[in-house]
Amino acid sequence: MHSKPTSTIAPPERRLAAILAADIDSALLTPDDDAAHRRVSREIGRLRTAIRNASGTIFAFAGDAMMAEFASATEALQCALLIQAASARRMAAAAQPIRFRMAVNTGEILAGSRHIGGAAISLAARLERVAPPGGIALPATLHDQLRHAVAVPALPMGRPELHHQAEPVVVVAITADACQAWSNGTRTTSGPAPLRSAADPRAGLAIVPFGGRGDLEPFASAATDAVIRALGGMATWIAVSRTQPGAAHLPIDAHRVLQACGARYILRGSAEAEANMLRLTVELNEAETGRVLWSDRFDHLREHQAELREDAAARIARAAAPLLLQRELDRTALAPSAASTAHDLALRAFAAIMQPERPGFAGAAEMLRHAEQRAGPHGSTRFARVWWHVMAISQGWSADPAAEAHAAAEVAGRMDRNDPAAMALLAFMHSVLHRDHVLASAMLDRVIDSAPSCGLAESLNGLALSWLGDARTAIFHTEQADTMPALGAERAWRYQVAAGAHYIAGRYSDAARWSRISAMHHPGLAANARILAASLAVLGRLEEAQQAARQLLAIDPNFRIDSWRRRAMLPEENRETLAQRLRLAGLPT
Repeated sequence: MHSKPTSTIAPPERRLAAILAADIDSALLTPDDDAAHRRVSREIGRLRTAIRNASGTIFAFAGDAMMAEFASATEALQCALLIQAASARRMAAAAQPIRFRMAVNTGEILAGSRHIGGAAISLAARLERVAPPGGIALPATLHDQLRHAVAVPALPMGRPELHHQAEPVVVVAITADACQAWSNGTRTTSGPAPLRSAADPRAGLAIVPFGGRGDLEPFASAATDAVIRALGGMATWIAVSRTQPGAAHLPIDAHRVLQACGARYILRGSAEAEANMLRLTVELNEAETGRVLWSDRFDHLREHQAELREDAAARIARAAAPLLLQRELDRTALAPSAASTAHDLALRAFAAIMQPERPGFAGAAEMLRHAEQRAGPHGSTRFARVWWHVMAISQGWSADPAAEAHAAAEVAGRMDRNDPAAMALLAFMHSVLHRDHVLASAMLDRVIDSAPSCGLAESLNGLALSWLGDARTAIFHTEQADTMPALGAERAWRYQVAAGAHYIAGRYSDAARWSRISAMHHPGLAANARILAASLAVLGRLEEAQQAARQLLAIDPNFRIDSWRRRAMLPEENRETLAQRLRLAGLPT
């Protein structure tokens, strides 16, 4: 007796994605209005075309509603803004205008062979139902993350009642008028108070020693020290100081702290115990206004104080650093150009360099030229200048990569020797200029020994070891880097390095996953598109590989496999197999 053949269904793939939900606002339509429904069909056709042109993938279509997946939230929101603005222009003179309601959300989705689902998609559908006609609804946290990349104002909606949504969500709405203003190039922004002058132009963070009564005082003191150590690798951009213990007594006078140490931001906290549980509560404030920028609490068993201390310190640093630097970017964007310091310009340039796009990248070079002509200090200016040269090579935008590498090395030699991130970049020049990855890795190890919280050193070590072919150790360093703070714009590059390490290790599914995470932060990294295209090709997902190849050609239209192969840093064996897979993805030889 023969048993029936059985078929196994592969488990759904989990991946991060940006979701665009759209539906027609049919309030003005009647069921028997054939002319109106023909107009709706034409608008739906335009919507589908616009999504495809923006590299979106439509995966659900029911009636007048549809769902699309994008590689990044920036792409999804920009697509939605352009669609709404174009639709408003077409409907300006219509007696019964047809308008879309739209929503944008991000999160993990589950992609199976016949269905795509997940909480991120469900929330996008619910948000779309509360969006204003002709406008866009999105979580307030997502709008806050995108406000620098897509500068469009939004109105608060509070916590609207969302169908079958158990946990309340703070929502904002971008109105139809705001969509049109953004499309026309108008940028309506509001921001924090004007910049103040200071001898040290970096973002000053005063850490008030955490409070703790009785036997909790040693723990609170150790936790304060751990946070200071965790932020040590961000010295290029953040100046951390510890206030006198007396300032720890509540209430804290923010203005007094501002006058005493010149810091624009204050971090404070307290430790409490109840039964066998220990809690650390922290709060980040703006010194001038007292405004709470961020707060959190961390709980652990009292007997595991060391674990709580180190875990909380890492999480505090990861949350505080990008938030502070985004605040600084907002401040410098509002300041008149003539009032900007060299450091202000360097910070803005670095943010553009780490999320490179051709016009912004050229603008970053111009900002650095202005910064170099202004009074110092110039530590951050040189740091950003070295990155500009390195990124120009990586993106394929340099006419002479060898000369670019020499220019980077020359500037690197003049960076601040007391800045761990600068010293990590200087050590990495041995890989870029001399292809001596062994020496570069050894020097990066020394930086890590002296500054264990320098995430840039960990990532650069991972990159040098990938080029050396030591994938296992490279992955270890990229995993360490992921636990450390970074400027928000830097995250995409760090995840790209992780993708490359997994690719060299032969872990192609993991490489593709890390590449997609990188693209969620910024889709414009050429090296990331190469890794994604090659990984998908070897996995047999050729259609997706070809889409990644098209993204690479959009970044670097002159990309040719042979010229890339001659200058690539990878070991010869990895270089040749990657070239074959890039050909399989459809890239020109």
